[in-house]
Amino acid sequence: MQESKRNLTVLIFGIFSFAEAILPTKASAQNYEDSPFGFHPANVALQGYPNNGFTDAQYIGVKWHRPSVYAFWFIVQPDLADTTLDFLMYDRIYGSVPEDIHILANIAPQGRNDEGYCLPGTWIPIDTLQYTRFVEAAVERYDGDGIDDMPGLTNPIKYWQMGNEPHDNLVSDFATLQRITYRAIKDADSTSMVLIGGVSGFPDNYISRFENIYAPILTELAGDYIDIFDFHWYGTATGEYRLRDSVSGEDVLEHIRATLTANGFPADLPLWITEMGSYSGDPVGPQFPYQTEEQQAGDYLKRFVYPLSRGIEKIFPAFGLVEGFKYDGGYFDFTGLIYDGWGSYDMGIGVKKLAYFSHKKMTEKLEGSDWENVQTINTGVENIYCYRFLKDDTGIHVAWYDYFDNPGYIQGDTIEFILNDINSERVIVTDAVPYDILYSAFCTDTLSVTGGSVQIPLSENPVFIETLSATSIEDETIGTTPAGVRLYQNYPSPFNPVTTISFSTESTDNTELVIYNISGQIVKILVASVLSEGEHSVVWDGTDENNQPAGSGVYFCQLRVGNGPSATSRMVLLK
Repeated sequence: MQESKRNLTVLIFGIFSFAEAILPTKASAQNYEDSPFGFHPANVALQGYPNNGFTDAQYIGVKWHRPSVYAFWFIVQPDLADTTLDFLMYDRIYGSVPEDIHILANIAPQGRNDEGYCLPGTWIPIDTLQYTRFVEAAVERYDGDGIDDMPGLTNPIKYWQMGNEPHDNLVSDFATLQRITYRAIKDADSTSMVLIGGVSGFPDNYISRFENIYAPILTELAGDYIDIFDFHWYGTATGEYRLRDSVSGEDVLEHIRATLTANGFPADLPLWITEMGSYSGDPVGPQFPYQTEEQQAGDYLKRFVYPLSRGIEKIFPAFGLVEGFKYDGGYFDFTGLIYDGWGSYDMGIGVKKLAYFSHKKMTEKLEGSDWENVQTINTGVENIYCYRFLKDDTGIHVAWYDYFDNPGYIQGDTIEFILNDINSERVIVTDAVPYDILYSAFCTDTLSVTGGSVQIPLSENPVFIETLSATSIEDETIGTTPAGVRLYQNYPSPFNPVTTISFSTESTDNTELVIYNISGQIVKILVASVLSEGEHSVVWDGTDENNQPAGSGVYFCQLRVGNGPSATSRMVLLK
């Protein structure tokens, strides 16, 4: 079914020239250092893919990049007998990152493999003075202060992370390495922020592993040498976004906070999640059941919104925008937002998943919010969650129904809750998961507000809820809008079975208003005549040229005046 939907979409791209709706375009130059939207890594490097680099990341609103290649001492100084430091590889890695994407760089003497740069069985550098010299040189080269900077540096690095996910058997020595690295970074650039390597990340027995491996590190550091704390969080799309140990049921975030404060760290120490994951497909292992693209897309949204509501500052999905990691069929081979052409359930190299477009919609709706004041709304209904973001002095809500926690749920069931304190006559409700991979195919509905309250229906997909003024729908245009032609959003949308399509022209040339289905076939010609200049409205009753009812689905309304370019809008007929 998914494959046929994609084939139909390809057809309509050719008919309507909808390439701008699905292909990456140049991103806005606006820069948000406080943005929570990261990726590990944010760049794409896939043989045979035409948009390698950061094109996709910019297009979907990613503002942070954690490179997959760490700054390792053993790479920069391959011969300890030679004091030469060679940063050319990292110049290319860091120098390729666009200025509107911030960099979080990991740094360490070596990784999990023993490269001979740490004392045997420890994290302690084999030569502390030389390691310190390497760290200081790296930070100085990329800090952007004009002193010993990388040639042509345009995107300074101000955030450094020491290592990643400590080994089980090297606990106390990791704290020693954190102290050494922290001091070296601060000596080179006192304004840089330093993260400790993240806590590893599946919900199963999370607290037990944290206590055995990580808590002793925090005890030894005794409230110092960490500017930002990092933990990782993966799992399935059945509620594990809620940061709870799946065995004990304990709140992981509360436990981490309590452990930090008990060891002398500030109560408001910033927390990031630099590795987060959800997947589609069927990874190896019974603990990872098959999940649809819709489940992955909705889960990713929850894995941003819920942690943000609890004070997490940055969130980085891992590993990468494109699927594929070890190519062993494991969890991380399926967490990407773009197919890599490998494995079961793969739709072909470069094909975007629903989560790709959901991510873009999320950043469009939420970027620029007041991240420190995300409000949790009490819906009064079990398994319904709602959060309010403040953006441009206007509230935007995100809500969802965890249907999988309702034992009586039958696919297609809906549930409702009342959203109060709405200062508007109407709200527009937009699905956070697209109807199809066509970027513009997000179902929307406009609901009336009565006495400051509105009844919100929910199904399996999360939704965005935005307030509308009395005239904002009439003022809204969709799709390409040529000069002198305006095609407004049909109302209502979605509709059943009648909707009104309004448009205006500044010409007396022949006007055509045509409804197409998602395969590009003409469903109905509503207008094909010369019209006067000005505003016009046409009612479509949901029937085709033979006056037979059209089926539920996505339709496209195309307006063309004379030989000029067309304007196109998307409509949803639901029955």
